[in-house]
Amino acid sequence: MANTGIPLNVWYAPSTANDVTGLPTNSEYRGTSILRPNIAGSTPDRTRDQSITQYFGPAIGASGSVFTLPTSDAPFGNVGRNAFRAPNFWQWDLGVNKNFTITERARVQFRSEFFNLLNHTNLGIPNQQANSTAFGSITGTFPARQVQFGLKLLW
Repeated sequence: MANTGIPLNVWYAPSTANDVTGLPTNSEYRGTSILRPNIAGSTPDRTRDQSITQYFGPAIGASGSVFTLPTSDAPFGNVGRNAFRAPNFWQWDLGVNKNFTITERARVQFRSEFFNLLNHTNLGIPNQQANSTAFGSITGTFPARQVQFGLKLLW
């Protein structure tokens, strides 16, 4: 299976001056206020190693950043919904089974299943909060190769 990454939204947690939602800052049941930043230019192309720490490019305030925080009189940025994609995902899965006849009525089935057979590293989802110090960093991966075996008696 191979596919492009899932769509991502880049957002920022607004300061009190930019917050137009009226949600409490520690709201657990009504969500939190998140808004989209401004983008000026395009995100730079990155190698696989660079994309682990700066998937979207430098964070807001850093030299070369393409994202900026909107002003308090216009708190809604111009970054579109689902404007970015997570890293691509691909893996090969394989299932093999063999039936052995014991008697006329009894059989044993041995089954082996391999998930992510080639043990390809699939990167996780980057941090999407533009005003976070961890913005654009990928801190996880999808599971490595997994193998399971099964033995079934059929009669």
